[in-house]
Amino acid sequence: MLCTKCDRKVLIGVICSLVTTGILSAFFWQLARKFKSDSCIKPPSANPQYCYCQNNGTCENEICVCPDEWKGVHCEIANFCGRSVYNSSWGLFTFSEILVGQYGYSKEECEPYTLNANIPKASRLCVEKNGTISLQNESLTDCNENLKNLRDKIMKHTGITEQELVKIATAAQILTSEPHELISENISIAAEIVQHVLNLSDILDSFEAASLAIATISQLLNVYETAFDPINTEIFNITQSVTEILGEVLTDLEINFGQVVQPNLAASSIMLENGMTHGIMLSALKGCDDTLVSKRIELNTNAAMFLPNTNAEVQMFVNVSTNSTQDGKLGIILYQNDKFFPSKIHHSINNQSRRVICGNIADGVLNSVELLFNPKYNSTEYFIHDHACVFWDYTVDDWNTAGCSKSTDGFGNLRCQCNHATNFAVLMSFRRNYTYTEPLNIVSYIGSGFSIAGLTITIAFQIVTRQARKTSLTWVTVSLCASMFMVNLTFIFGIYNPNARNEKRSGANNTENIVLSSDRSNPPEVYSCTAAAAMLHYFLMATFTWSALYGAQMYVLLVRVFKPLPRHFLIWISAVGWGLPAVIVIITLAAAYKTDNALNYRQEEFCWLSGFDLHGNLDLSKPLLWGFLIPVGILLLFNFVMFALVTMLVLFNKDHGTCSAKQATSAKKLMGSLSVAIVLCLTWSLGYLMLIQRDETQAVFSCIFCALNATQGLQIFILFTARRKAFQKICAAWYSRFAMNMGIVRSKRFSVQSLSTPETRERYIQHNTLNFSDTSSFIPSILY
Repeated sequence: MLCTKCDRKVLIGVICSLVTTGILSAFFWQLARKFKSDSCIKPPSANPQYCYCQNNGTCENEICVCPDEWKGVHCEIANFCGRSVYNSSWGLFTFSEILVGQYGYSKEECEPYTLNANIPKASRLCVEKNGTISLQNESLTDCNENLKNLRDKIMKHTGITEQELVKIATAAQILTSEPHELISENISIAAEIVQHVLNLSDILDSFEAASLAIATISQLLNVYETAFDPINTEIFNITQSVTEILGEVLTDLEINFGQVVQPNLAASSIMLENGMTHGIMLSALKGCDDTLVSKRIELNTNAAMFLPNTNAEVQMFVNVSTNSTQDGKLGIILYQNDKFFPSKIHHSINNQSRRVICGNIADGVLNSVELLFNPKYNSTEYFIHDHACVFWDYTVDDWNTAGCSKSTDGFGNLRCQCNHATNFAVLMSFRRNYTYTEPLNIVSYIGSGFSIAGLTITIAFQIVTRQARKTSLTWVTVSLCASMFMVNLTFIFGIYNPNARNEKRSGANNTENIVLSSDRSNPPEVYSCTAAAAMLHYFLMATFTWSALYGAQMYVLLVRVFKPLPRHFLIWISAVGWGLPAVIVIITLAAAYKTDNALNYRQEEFCWLSGFDLHGNLDLSKPLLWGFLIPVGILLLFNFVMFALVTMLVLFNKDHGTCSAKQATSAKKLMGSLSVAIVLCLTWSLGYLMLIQRDETQAVFSCIFCALNATQGLQIFILFTARRKAFQKICAAWYSRFAMNMGIVRSKRFSVQSLSTPETRERYIQHNTLNFSDTSSFIPSILY
């Protein structure tokens, strides 16, 4: 019968082995789950597009998207009037290229001593008739007549003629040709002039004056957005009146208005024959920029049904019926942006351009309105998370959703259906596309798994052999390894944010049509991720704090060789080692965490402190800098100083009478300090080099940093435990004990003797060749 001698150290070894095996199993299980989930996400297949585009056109969906100056299937047809020089009685005027349907302004400007200094003296309109592009005669302005004078003329003059109205409208258009230089007072006056021009155009049925007013409105839409803030009630009220009157003018003019397209505004007026049901479709096609150009505004006055266009940015289909006695009229207005519609409810953070389309009906009955919005945005950084179909409600001076419903088709287009005609828009909320660096992720996971195993063995070894060294040394080393153990454990099981997988490019899937409060949507808060970020922050700070305390303790022990440590030394270092990180984490949470925006504290790609802006640059206001990098930098600097002091004390000690035993002790202490300096100071110093903005350099240092940092626990195991002879002997003893119990490696010798008895019997005698001794005899004195 075998008898196996069991002691406490063997039991601890078995328990530590089981714990390590369990942690490694959980690690590989977690890694396998991650690989399985990642393999389910397939990148979209790239479909090559083939189309021959000239004149800098780009191919999208196998269709040439042409610059504003060109049109045609292959962007081969000119859409502009060339440079020109016009000689008039007022002088010589030079014009640059002018797009079809738009006005161009002369290079000659009013003299500095005039009221309209630096304002162009003349303008010309480029038109296209029957396929022929030509320039109209120039219109001149008086350099000493400003907007105030024009307002006084149009308000006080009674019985104004169409010619006089056109002259005032032309002057107002030229005086607002530099909108960015207009002050608030001039914007208000210009809008007031446009309001009167539109009213008088309606009375006089002046298409030319109305066209000039539309051009002026288009120029005012280029003014800085802050000029139209609802707080500025004067400008706000005038622009609201302008948008209302413009819609009325389009349906009241007795003449056939046709279509006018300016860079920021397109207007169409369509006659509706009596006693019929009409389908009218307006499509604004995508271009190389956001401006409106006549070639990209398609109007179909005989549409039977709504037909989506994959190349359209905005589409509007109106189904309207007229009575049998009177013709009707439909006016459609497309605004390039929503500056005339500043909302108090919906706030724009991303400065996304939002188009507004309006329909006005006279002498007709609206049956239905269908709209399609396919806005341009940076799809590599954002995706549309939710949208709302709204109209501008003049009774509340804000967006409203009454009478409108929303949907999304199979191509990702935003669809709206409404039972009334007014100024429509779609409010969108965007969410960022979050990505994660996979190669570094794999290195980090594998390194952390082996680090956990190494740290578990190191902690157990330090506790088992604690009687061979001072209590403070064991406590500091165990605390350092324990904090690093928690860092790696938190990293493996808490660093991955479920939102990165569950919420990626997923829409709200919400049919409820409500006005959105903002155009930016943050992913839902995951409290476990925020907690993991806080834990990772705490234990990393604890790791660096204990490394600094380790270095300080080495220095104190070398200076006070024959003196005891200060009173309550263990209590003080425990308070600093575990308390200082807690203070830093609490301050960081209190200053950065917001219940409505957790990403101000942590990142979304993985559960760690937030530190970079949308473009990947270090943000000085985020907690990563002041809550982690600066404190860690101070601790790293302290570690370097302590290491330098310990090195000088050991290597440059002038006490030549020191015995060899003392020198050996100092050398081992130096080795301990060197181990911590290499494992913590050097590798984390490389982490600061990751902040270099050059992509190639940053990638190199990122790979080196992750490879070294993820294996810190393994490095500590090698430096603190694996190279110790005591550990090696204990391992040998455990291995021999295990082999003997299993009966595989153990060597036995049997002898068989025949006994001269009536019955032949055999006797087996077992001789064990292994002489197992107590493992306690293998444990030498551990000095650090």
